[in-house]
Amino acid sequence: MPHGTDDVFNDRVTKTMAGTDPVLHPGLGIVVAERDKVVAPFDDWVLKFAAGGEHVRSTRTPVQSSQKIHSRIVLEPIFNHYVKVNVKYNSLIPDDSKIAWGIHIDSTVRHVIGEGPAEFPIVKKKDLNTPLHIKLEYKANTTPNSIALPADVDRCDAFVYLFTNPGTPPVPTPEPVAEGQFIKRAESSEDKIDIPFTLAEKGMRVKILLQYFNKKGHGVSSEILDTFVP
Repeated sequence: MPHGTDDVFNDRVTKTMAGTDPVLHPGLGIVVAERDKVVAPFDDWVLKFAAGGEHVRSTRTPVQSSQKIHSRIVLEPIFNHYVKVNVKYNSLIPDDSKIAWGIHIDSTVRHVIGEGPAEFPIVKKKDLNTPLHIKLEYKANTTPNSIALPADVDRCDAFVYLFTNPGTPPVPTPEPVAEGQFIKRAESSEDKIDIPFTLAEKGMRVKILLQYFNKKGHGVSSEILDTFVP
């Protein structure tokens, strides 16, 4: 088991890189050019960690320890960007795999409507001009001319259902039959929300619903928006 911060980081990077290898695991929609940016600094880290990690504290030299630290400084931001863009929100990678790799999964299960806000969002504008982003502007049904959220609303959550069409030849993804199938993808405390998608999801059909949220729970859902990932 990993026992230190470097060990945890090494475990996370090693498992993620192995699990997203496009040769060993095709069909995950991984952009090879993006993964290739991680390979060289990762290979350097493997060597430097082996020689300068905590597991060899009794035999490593100060130079080896310093080289290990520098290697992580180089690798970590590159790896984090790769995970954010290609892995974390990649619907072709099961969440249990992401969890096993040490990738934090946002609360994706749509909360059951409780005693949350009585209002619901109405989408007023849809912006598909930014690749891999769907930007929505919305107003509350009770205050359609106000830019402020209703007084009893803390934020708005966006939930998505992607038509991933897995398999070769593609097998059509079925239509969602329950709101519980929608997965949380973004949140906002303003009257607009930016919903990010991965390169693997580009061009996919997607259904989106919005819900207001406060400390008591989620409110009523908006009408479902049916569109495509730009």
